[in-house]
Amino acid sequence: MNPLTTCDLLACARELLLSELLPALPPQQHYEARMIANALAIAGREIEHSPACAQVQASALNSVLALQGQGPLPGVQAQVLVSEQIRQGEYDAPGAAQHSLLAALQCITEARLNINNPKALRHE
Repeated sequence: MNPLTTCDLLACARELLLSELLPALPPQQHYEARMIANALAIAGREIEHSPACAQVQASALNSVLALQGQGPLPGVQAQVLVSEQIRQGEYDAPGAAQHSLLAALQCITEARLNINNPKALRHE
């Protein structure tokens, strides 16, 4: 028998909350119970998908830096450098650098949405 992972435990707690506890609560507490259930689901996805999301972010930012002959850097360092460059206005002018940054930010945002609000991506 495989031991349960943290994600499994969170999913079990969420299912118990929704199937057993929610029906027993007064209706005026259903909203709060659903908020807790959603938080449990987000926490589970965060644990499960965070490493991949960090990799997506590092890769996307390093692709931006590569256009400028920089990198590759670890994810946090790439984020710091690109953030500095944004503050300095290096991506303000239309062109390849700006296009690359916008594509990277879209990729990173989609990876984060996959954790925080996957329903937002289902329209595609």
